[in-house]
Parts: sequence; C-alpha cells; structure tokens
Amino acid sequence: MPNLNNWTPFTGPWWMVVVMTLVGLMVGLIHRYTSAKQIDVFDSVDNGYMDPKPVPSSLLVSLMSLIGGFSLGPEVPTGMLAGALGSWVSKIRGKDSETTRSNVISGVSGAYSGLFSSPFAVWIMLLETTHFQSIAYYGTLLIAGLAAAIGFSLFYALNGMALSNLLGILFPPAYDLQIWQLGAGIVLGILAVPIAIFFVIVNKIISRLVEPLNSKPIVRGTLGGLLLGLLAVALPTTVGLGTTQMSVVTQQAAEIGIILLVIIALAKIVALSGALNFGFIGGPIFPLLFVGSCFGAVIHLIFPQVPLALALGCMIVAVPAAIVPIPIALAGIGIIVVGVPFADAIPIFLAALTAFSITHGLGMMEDNGKKTKRTDQTEN
Repeated sequence: MPNLNNWTPFTGPWWMVVVMTLVGLMVGLIHRYTSAKQIDVFDSVDNGYMDPKPVPSSLLVSLMSLIGGFSLGPEVPTGMLAGALGSWVSKIRGKDSETTRSNVISGVSGAYSGLFSSPFAVWIMLLETTHFQSIAYYGTLLIAGLAAAIGFSLFYALNGMALSNLLGILFPPAYDLQIWQLGAGIVLGILAVPIAIFFVIVNKIISRLVEPLNSKPIVRGTLGGLLLGLLAVALPTTVGLGTTQMSVVTQQAAEIGIILLVIIALAKIVALSGALNFGFIGGPIFPLLFVGSCFGAVIHLIFPQVPLALALGCMIVAVPAAIVPIPIALAGIGIIVVGVPFADAIPIFLAALTAFSITHGLGMMEDNGKKTKRTDQTEN
C-alpha cells in the first residue's frame, strides 16, 4: 500500500497501477465464471431473505477489492456473509419466511454491531428499514437487539478488548451547543445535497460508459483496475476505505487548502463510483464518511466561527445520509467517529435528516439505485 498519510498529488507509487490492474483482471475472471455480484444488504433485510448461492464468489471479489486498495467499505461483504448465513441456516432447517427474516436481520445486526461499535445505531437502522409496524415486529427487534449485543461483545473480545477503529478517529475540540447551531445543522444538511447529486451524476456517467463492457467482465475489471490505479498515483487519498486518511485531511486542512480538499473529496467519489461500476464489490459508507470529513474541514476553513467538531460531524453524516437510506443510524455512527457528546449532537441528527429528506423526497436516490442494480446484475 502507498503511504496513506501522504495527501500530496502525484506521489502515489506506480506499482499501485500494476497491483490494481492485476486485481481487476482476477475480479473480472471471477465475474466471468461465477455468479458474483453486488448484493444490496438493506434490500435483503427488507425482503427477509438473501440468496446464499452467489455469496461465496461475491465475498472473494470483495476481499480482493478491499485488499487491492479500491475505494470501498467492508459493510457490504460483512452484511452479505451474515445475511446469507441466516438464510442458509433457515433453508436447511426448513424454517418459514418469518423465521428466515428474523435470522437474516439478526445476522446482519450482530455483524454490523461489531463493525460499527454501536449496537444502538444498528437497532435504529432496523427501525429505518422497510417493515410493517406491529407488535410482532418488536419481538424481531428484541431478537435482533440480543444478536447485536452478542456480536458487539464477540468483536470486542476478539479485538483485544478494544472497540472498532471507527471510535474517535477525529476527536476535534468539543463545543457547547448553542441555539444557532441547530440552524447550522440544517444548512449543512442542505449543503450535502449537491455532493450527493454529484455522486449520482458521476455514477450514471461511469455506468453508461462501462455498460458496453458488462458482457465482457474480464476486460471491464482489468480496465477498471488500470484507470483506478492511475487515479491512485495522481491522488493517493483515493486508495482504500478513507478512514486512515480522515484524521490527516482534517488535522492538516489549513496546509492542504480549500481547493485541494474539494478535489480530494470529489476524486474519492469518482474512485467509489468507478469501483462500483467496474465490477468491484464493497460498500459506499466508509468512503463517503471520508468525503464528508473533507467538506467539513472546508466549511470550517471558510467559516471558522462554525466549530470544527460541528462541521465535521454534520458533513460526515449528511453526505452518506443523502445517499444511503438510514440517516439516524448514520448520525449515531458519525457521533462515534467524531466523539461528540450525545447532548451536543442534535445538529448532527438535523443535518442527516435534512440531507436524507431532500434527496429521497425528490426521488434522486431511487432512480440511481435501480440503475446500479441493473448494472450489477448484467453479467455474461
């Protein structure tokens, strides 16, 4: 891996081009000869079932994508493994659809509680997914809550009694909540919308450019690895999840400068969209957290009267919340990342809800999601 703390443009090692191209070739071969595909974990939770058949090959693609340095997060493969395991166990034991749904939800809850170090945020996520509001669903939530507590405990124990590395990545100076900051949270949520629109536009453009190659997955993967490798040379911050670089771009924001911070953030979106459309498998949340941190630092540089913790917290959650349909859960995760006391976090929740309400209220993400699924399922 290149030095992930180096934000200087055109300092990425050229061997990354070779590595990412070779990984792209192997990913293409897997797509060509297996049923590997990007599986929507949230859809599976909504539907209560995940087909286990494509999961092993999909996990292999995801593992190679993450190791190869592509701009993707581990939440999708983690959710795929847990959800498919729940479906598989239910199938071999002949369970009914309701029991299968509980097993899928519980599996995902346990896995995500360890990944995000927040059983509470995962529980909130289940309330934000599509479900029929009934007394029976609270029984499902109880089962999922127990699974989340067990998953969190196992992760904590196996991680050497340490929490996820998401916890307190940034920890900027604390601020005392003031009334005007509630309005600032709403404004910052609105500012996240153009970033989400840029993601949608870039995703559609890359999807249309790549579409002729969907029937040639080997060519598609190899070309994608080459192009994203060249981007990694130009901007090393486009490599990996983005969590390692978050503290760097925020602590050295003044040295990096507003223009370069914006370029870095937009390039990360291009790297994410490119990885998703060229056949690599992973999640968008972690790279989008990085994008939000860049824009939070930009806002603090332009308006220093806005506390850094407030700007970072609001943008870190508002950017992914504008795209991924779990705004309150993302706000809980953002609080963990920034280390904001819960009592001062109301603007962060407002930012997430504002961004989500605008983009999903206008139907922007629904059209983009359908396009992404069609692309993922087009294989030879």
